[in-house]
Amino acid sequence: MSDGLYLGRQVDPASGDLGDRLDLDPADLLTHGLIVGMTGSGKTGLAIVLLEELLGQGVPVLAIDPKGDLGNLLLLFEDLDAASFEPWIDAEAARRDGKDVATAARDTAARWKEGLGEWGLGSDAIGRLKKIHDAVIFTPGSEAGVPLNVLQSLDAPAVPFDSAEEDLRDEIGGIVAGLLGLLRIDADPLQSREAIFLSNLIEDGWRAGRGFGLEGLIAAVADPPFDKLGALPVETVFPRKDREGLMLALNNLLAAPSFASWREGEPLDVDRLLRTPDGRPRLSVVYTAHLRDEERMFVTALLLDKVKTWMRRQGGTSELRALVYMDEVFGYFPPHPGNPPTKRPLLTLLKQARAQGVGVVLATQNPVDLDYKGLANMGAWMVGTLQTEQDRDRLDDGLARAGLEKASVDLLLDATRKRVFLLHDIHRPAPCLLHSRWALSYLRGPLTRDEITRLMEGKTETAAPEEAAAPSGPPVLPPPFENLYLSRHGSQRADLHLLVKHAARYKGGGETVGVSAWPLEGTTAAEALEVEPFEVAEDAVGTDPPPGLRYGALPEWLASDAERAIEKALRQRLPDKLGVTVLVDPVTGERSEPGETPEAFVERLRTGGGGKAAETLRTRLEKKKAMLAERREEVEGRRQEKWFAIGKAVLRMTGLGGRRRSASGVDAVLTKDRLEDKAEARLAAARGQVAELEQQLNDIVEIDPRRLQEETLSPARGGVKVLRQDLVWVY
Repeated sequence: MSDGLYLGRQVDPASGDLGDRLDLDPADLLTHGLIVGMTGSGKTGLAIVLLEELLGQGVPVLAIDPKGDLGNLLLLFEDLDAASFEPWIDAEAARRDGKDVATAARDTAARWKEGLGEWGLGSDAIGRLKKIHDAVIFTPGSEAGVPLNVLQSLDAPAVPFDSAEEDLRDEIGGIVAGLLGLLRIDADPLQSREAIFLSNLIEDGWRAGRGFGLEGLIAAVADPPFDKLGALPVETVFPRKDREGLMLALNNLLAAPSFASWREGEPLDVDRLLRTPDGRPRLSVVYTAHLRDEERMFVTALLLDKVKTWMRRQGGTSELRALVYMDEVFGYFPPHPGNPPTKRPLLTLLKQARAQGVGVVLATQNPVDLDYKGLANMGAWMVGTLQTEQDRDRLDDGLARAGLEKASVDLLLDATRKRVFLLHDIHRPAPCLLHSRWALSYLRGPLTRDEITRLMEGKTETAAPEEAAAPSGPPVLPPPFENLYLSRHGSQRADLHLLVKHAARYKGGGETVGVSAWPLEGTTAAEALEVEPFEVAEDAVGTDPPPGLRYGALPEWLASDAERAIEKALRQRLPDKLGVTVLVDPVTGERSEPGETPEAFVERLRTGGGGKAAETLRTRLEKKKAMLAERREEVEGRRQEKWFAIGKAVLRMTGLGGRRRSASGVDAVLTKDRLEDKAEARLAAARGQVAELEQQLNDIVEIDPRRLQEETLSPARGGVKVLRQDLVWVY
């Protein structure tokens, strides 16, 4: 068994055939790595395989997850059975594939077992990986996963300020930039007086061993412990009447119900993020997909600064001590002149973290979005199919600077496809093609906050026993809303949802009445309606909470005229969300009712005798049958006329009857024969028409479900009514 990271197999660029197993030395990641590829290239799958291998070898991973894909690393199903996969199957995707959830789960379990087997892996490998490491999804600003106490970063550092002055000033800069970003205030560290003032305020406290709560920071803004900023008095640079705006903004942040979760949960302690108390390696996924851009930037910059400070305190090593992975780095590490607060700590880590055994791997779709200085510090490149020529040129330039010939690079890039990457590792003799192996984790796709809650059930209580032991009562909702409750997962933590009972009348006919719940994600009511809802049984909604329930934060927008905001969002967005898929029978033209099951639709068609199309056919068939009877009578008449003509002709030919022989009788026979032939042809045509109509009628009445087609109906204009709107705590 190799000690390397089993990423997959080499690929012959000419034939595309798989070759030898490819293992990457973990120490190669001390020179950092880059994973690049357009959507659909398999970039996320390769990243998850890489992280699985690192965790399996005892290397802790801190993963920053702005998209929500990395929670898939927790979907490790050792039994590889349908029951394990079923709770994570996308019901809508299964429906589009013509399957129910149970069938899709069986198929997925079989596919995962087969896929792993093709790469020499199985349930034993999953079991070993689960046993060797711990995994936590942290959700700053939310209680969906394990909350992360971001504002605890205002606490004084554990080391003397002078011993790490540069790093601690960087941390202060990240905290101040993040706070001001949340307040929508310019945070330029050289131009913004708010940024300069707050930075001096925090540094003064930290030098004295004194930290800040947000309340203490507000008080210090009002009455700072120093008289000068630089060479000028504080009152000249930033008068008190001007500071009141900053005080009020900070106080509004403190008072906002949605901000409470930023001050709760696990401390932002890198040692605890990387290892459990018993020393096992930990996968810490810091999930930021639910945050606004400025919040996401705040958390990411603060986290990277904390890693940088922690890294400086570590002794030197030639082994990989820990890995920092960031999925989709677009916007966090831009080329010049972009300078977000995340760029400085990232550059420092890329340039200096190697000596302390810390590796950094970044992933992106577009290499042109990355700072070229950062690219120069990356020793392992995994390049999948690229989106544009500009992306390819940037990679060509970077690889050329690494000493690779453009022709050989182009040959390998041309051979990339889904799950096939160009691997350039400065520790390997030459670049090659890599086909990534099958992931042990179920690649479910981005996880929602509800799904993260299910994964982290029990972890939250372990991480923050104080909160679990003393749950608070429900928050006060803005009028006219009252607290309602709905059990969905049986959790001890509840998140607020918008409950809507709606009636819809559709353009093609039919009506529906339904009750749906939307998680209150996003920064506005309209954004909340962009999330997929789930159906609710109205009688399951109650007014009594279960004992010990903990409550998620209220969205900030609820504080301002929530009822009107919800009414406006429902008026604008709800009709687009109530499109329904119905079935159409192309033979009869009949359409199922909204909400009618395929089985019920087929039965209705059968018992209804085929609908209007069948009635039309029956009418035509009766007419054709009447015509057929006429044609039969016609043929019979022509046949009798012919035999009568034959008899007369025979009499004339024999001279019987006293007449002279003549050929006129034969002519009459031939004429009658032709008339009979024409009548029989018309009879045969009538029989064919009757048979064809009978077959058509049989096809309509005997319904083959495979012929049914799907059609999407939109509500008619003005056809949507809101019958009820409430807020409900779902747990």
